[in-house]
Amino acid sequence: MSVLDRSAATLDQRVLLADGTPVDLRALGPGDAPALVRLHRELPERDRWLRFATVSSHGIEEYATATAGSGQVWGAFLGAELVGAVHVAPAPGPPEEAEVGVTVGHRVQAHGVGTALLERAVRESVRRGIRRWTAEVLVENGAMRRVFADLGLPVTHEREGPNLHVTIALPDPDDLAAGTAFAAAALARTAHAAHAGLGPVLRPRSVAVVGAGRRPGSVGRAVLDRIDAAGLAGRVHVVHPQAAQIAGHPTVASVDLLPEAPDLAVLATRPAALPELAEALGRRGARSLLVITSGLAAAGVDRALLDAVHRHGMRLVGPNCLGVVDTDPHVRLDATFAPGSAPAGPVGVVTQSGGVAIAVLEALRGLDLGVSSLVSIGDRYDVSSNDLLAWWSEDTATRVAVLHVESFGNPRAFARLARRVGARIPVLAVRAASSSVGARAAASHTAASATPAVRRDALYRQAGVQPVDDLGELAGALAALCWSAPVTGDRVAILGNAGGTNVLAADACVAAGLAVPPLSPATRERLDALLPTTAATAGPVDTTATVDAETFAACLAVLRAADEVDAVLTVVCPTALNDPGTGLGGALAAGDGHPVVAVALDQRRRVTALTDPGGTPRAASFAEPADAVRALAHLVRRGADTARDPGRPLAAAEYPVDVAAARAVVGAVLDRGGDWLDPGECAALLAAAGLELLPTRVAGTVEDAVVAAREVGGPVALKVVADGVLHKSERDGVALSVAGDDAVRRVVQGFAARFGDGWRGAVVQPMAPAGAEMLVGVAGDPDFGALVTAGVGGTGTDVADRRWHRLVPMSTTDLTELLDDLPLDRGIAARLVDRDRLGDVVARVARLAELLPQVAEMDLNPVVCTPDACRLVDARIRVAPVAGSRNA
Repeated sequence: MSVLDRSAATLDQRVLLADGTPVDLRALGPGDAPALVRLHRELPERDRWLRFATVSSHGIEEYATATAGSGQVWGAFLGAELVGAVHVAPAPGPPEEAEVGVTVGHRVQAHGVGTALLERAVRESVRRGIRRWTAEVLVENGAMRRVFADLGLPVTHEREGPNLHVTIALPDPDDLAAGTAFAAAALARTAHAAHAGLGPVLRPRSVAVVGAGRRPGSVGRAVLDRIDAAGLAGRVHVVHPQAAQIAGHPTVASVDLLPEAPDLAVLATRPAALPELAEALGRRGARSLLVITSGLAAAGVDRALLDAVHRHGMRLVGPNCLGVVDTDPHVRLDATFAPGSAPAGPVGVVTQSGGVAIAVLEALRGLDLGVSSLVSIGDRYDVSSNDLLAWWSEDTATRVAVLHVESFGNPRAFARLARRVGARIPVLAVRAASSSVGARAAASHTAASATPAVRRDALYRQAGVQPVDDLGELAGALAALCWSAPVTGDRVAILGNAGGTNVLAADACVAAGLAVPPLSPATRERLDALLPTTAATAGPVDTTATVDAETFAACLAVLRAADEVDAVLTVVCPTALNDPGTGLGGALAAGDGHPVVAVALDQRRRVTALTDPGGTPRAASFAEPADAVRALAHLVRRGADTARDPGRPLAAAEYPVDVAAARAVVGAVLDRGGDWLDPGECAALLAAAGLELLPTRVAGTVEDAVVAAREVGGPVALKVVADGVLHKSERDGVALSVAGDDAVRRVVQGFAARFGDGWRGAVVQPMAPAGAEMLVGVAGDPDFGALVTAGVGGTGTDVADRRWHRLVPMSTTDLTELLDDLPLDRGIAARLVDRDRLGDVVARVARLAELLPQVAEMDLNPVVCTPDACRLVDARIRVAPVAGSRNA
């Protein structure tokens, strides 16, 4: 397991303070008692008075020692130093109430330590069933009152002499990560802290380079040369053990001799030297490291490097990365070994691959665009795409964000931050590792669809991130998004001077999910007045090859004003007679209207700017209709994302879950190590979410099955219960419409003979009415969260493109969009599926999966839908321990 894998499990414990300083949060144990005693003893008298209403230190050692061993206190560590603690102790009153107290070391007060501790304690308290906190706070302790208020939770005060009795209502478990004031306040603090944490990386006042050679040819020297070429506004220091100067810079022999503590230290040395260098830089006061070097894990130094970074509270970019760029004219940082200087522009880039970073830079250079900031995160030991999303959410120089992410350290934080930055600017992501669709298939049909690529795409969709499949599509999307306004709908008018290319453009629009509607009589009348009688004006508009540039521009103005369309795609094929595209740039500059994307079939570059006579880009122009349509689809998607109502969390009142009952079922199964639930356990777990499985009886013998069938009455469904058999129909373990004692006996005896020693009995159910068969299920993931799947059930289950997915927590908009995706308006579903009833099943499954992360797989198939009900005929559910959960 790599350092990255080991640290991923504790990412929620490493947080950034308001000024971007990293601290580690963890539960304290008896071994931390001396540190806790020291924290309290070193409080100044004023701080001790505000915390304990006394200046005396008497009893502090006994209090701290007892507290450390209670399992009810969490600490904040700056490196190895305990700088704050929060104590949540049982209150004398009801069990759902606890007393809370916070202690923060004097030198780190007003940096967000108390808030970070309280946020962590809120989540731990809610997980333990605590519903409210109480605290005794001196009236004069305004700082502590502000900290409580800033949590975004309901706070009440009751004065009792010099004290305030404070009560804080904690959120419900299912509202903890939803759209509550607490979650919004926590997200805003996270984003601000991450932005501050990248300040030393992207806006360094001083940079130290370690590993630059005397002569060009080394990576370190290439980075130093690029820093010099960019003209860094800050100071540059070079460390070399022997040379007196390098590239005109005087050197120092070691980092201990640096004239100042650098904001950013660039390390391009052999792997074995990195831990000692990081330790020395940390002692010197360096705030961040950029590690270009690769091969740390192979050299066995990855853990030592990360330990040094954590010990000294530094940020780390890399290792194994290209470097960082910030083109702000007041910064001028280019600390990379890219082949050319990074062009300045409006695009922010974060990528795990140095090669992709170089390709993006070249693509932007070819478009006469550039980057506002670029960070190559490489092996992503610390700084990640989440940090860059937070940076861009507050960086007005960035107008489009580009991500290339091969893995996610904290997908849920990614989703929250992406939605935050996406509210301001478009976010594009180059899809990586899509071939993982061929990864291991899980045991149930639903989980088999939950590949990493499926989870990633669901994450992108719900976070408002627009994926692109290759660098060519990325360039086109960037050109369109930088040079055109978002499109407010999906209706496209096509204007061209050659019928055949118009057809190609129309086919591309349909393939991309865009509409090419017929034009209205009023629009056609205006076009007919401009064009020859041989022109086609119904849409797409074929002007004929004889029209001049002025006429073509006039037709464009007509379409840009048409109410029945939202965007215009122009397709121009120059002829010996004229080139109708020559006036398009001026026409776009002269008038307003719907956004335009252009195609010029004689264009040599794949994508370029359509400029006005003054050289200002007015639209993106493509050499191929298909490329233009893909870019236009991104404008449409941006318009939809901008207008999208995020909805509200699925309400507990509308979709209640009996969490205690559900946990009882899950806990019993986990007590035996976690496994597939038996039919009775499935029914009980679903019932806790308000879902009723078709009446189910489990018979352990042939004659028990006969008796059960008599009690059910009428024809019954019989399903085998046998070791290792999950998909019963695939193993010939299902018989339908079985009527009469002899028939039941014959089927069950056949089951027993066929499955031999693994046979455990038979499930007996009444026959469900005929209906449309759908599937609803869950595939759990401790990092991404559960993936909810819905689609066509029964024999259509294994058709991958007939399943649709959303991650929890789901909002009302996520639910609506998932139902919109399903083919409910076609075939038998159009007659038999009640959308609201199916939505109720999906919503309850989503809430159950959100509240019980131990649900590893769930497959409700088929869900038989009729106009009056959605009946759950069969269920397969598996639970597994989850680290940090109550039933872990």
